[in-house]
Amino acid sequence: MEEIESIENDQKIDSVNVGGLEEVQSSDPAVMKSTSLGSLLSDSEHVQDLLVKVEDPEKHIEGYVSYYVLTKTTRSEYDQPNYAVRRRYQDFLWLRQRLEESFPTHVIPPLPEKNSFTKHFDRFSEEYLKIRQDALNRFVTRVSSHPVLSFSEHFKIFLTAKTWELMTAKKLAPSIMSRMGDSMKHTASSMMLKTREKEFNDIAEFAKTFNEKISSVEKVTDKIARERFDLLESYKDCIPVFRLWSNSEIKLGDPLNEVASAMEKNNEELKNLLKQQDAGIMEPLKEYILYIDAIKGALKRRDAKQMEYEVNVDELKRKKKEKEELEQSTQSRSFGVLIGSRDPEEVKKEKIDKLNATIEDLEQSVEAANDRAECANHDMKADIERWHKNKRQDFKKLFTNYSESLIEYYKQSLEAWNKALVKLESGSLNDDDLNGTD
Repeated sequence: MEEIESIENDQKIDSVNVGGLEEVQSSDPAVMKSTSLGSLLSDSEHVQDLLVKVEDPEKHIEGYVSYYVLTKTTRSEYDQPNYAVRRRYQDFLWLRQRLEESFPTHVIPPLPEKNSFTKHFDRFSEEYLKIRQDALNRFVTRVSSHPVLSFSEHFKIFLTAKTWELMTAKKLAPSIMSRMGDSMKHTASSMMLKTREKEFNDIAEFAKTFNEKISSVEKVTDKIARERFDLLESYKDCIPVFRLWSNSEIKLGDPLNEVASAMEKNNEELKNLLKQQDAGIMEPLKEYILYIDAIKGALKRRDAKQMEYEVNVDELKRKKKEKEELEQSTQSRSFGVLIGSRDPEEVKKEKIDKLNATIEDLEQSVEAANDRAECANHDMKADIERWHKNKRQDFKKLFTNYSESLIEYYKQSLEAWNKALVKLESGSLNDDDLNGTD
């Protein structure tokens, strides 16, 4: 925040303060250079024409937190190359809902849960805000690097609009009842689907298995975290006891103080480990559980496209069969005269003409539905392939970083206890000293 404020004093920046949220839009490259987005550009493995970063969480007296969303782009549809706006969690949620509605057969990256980790951190603490910032940053990075989602008009509004403009756009969103209706329709379509191609059955089965495994890992990790929090409480109780004990023991004072110091060191390192565990393990695991929900939702919507195609095909077959039976049927002219009706052949011809028109419309509907189903299949397969690639990278980084954190924790703990051990061994303590006698 200080960096951006210093730039505002030196550069010509058009800014507007709406509803307490400052928004900055600048065409000066120095704005982006002043932020960590500049390093993102230089470190990027692939040159992208749209880069977005979330940073600088700010607490507001109204009881919410906003984040700077910084954008650098060379796309022609953007009026300026650089944007900096403030967004709150509800704005991110609005964006994801619009993406899901606009691109129903794509896998929309998940957002962090609104109240995740409140059991370990206060939701306004620096640790919690940093975890939330990282999660939101991963969301916008995934969207901005997506070959389809990144071109969404809603995403552009999210990145560039002033607060009042975003509020206006949000008022135009479909109602919650409409979204619930679409969800129920997609669920029903999945249940009514006759056949699903093997590769999509494999996706569904993998999602189920992966979810079970990740949920198990998440539960075990959470159990370990609870045990470590209990250990923190034990250290908190033991450290003052050893300090007080050292004050009442002449010859044991230094060794007891060293033990207390080792506990304090372990306590601090354990706190750091737990913070890294929440940010580096728990949050990504929960995120991937939510990702599975996103995949399941996209799969249901894909099934709905296939179901639409199958319904049209069945109706076309039914109409063709009806026409064939009508053409093969014979009715007596005298029967028509007897009941005082029109010429049966004339009636038959009219029915056949209507069926031909209906069949023609259905053939067009079948073709259109088939195109939509094929597009849905392509979207789903492309997103799953991209997800698998990102998943491998994410989990490699996740477990590597966590392993390094554990190594550092045990290294620091071992050093602390070795130091205490040296102090204990260097002292000339005997049984009388330990018994408290001269």
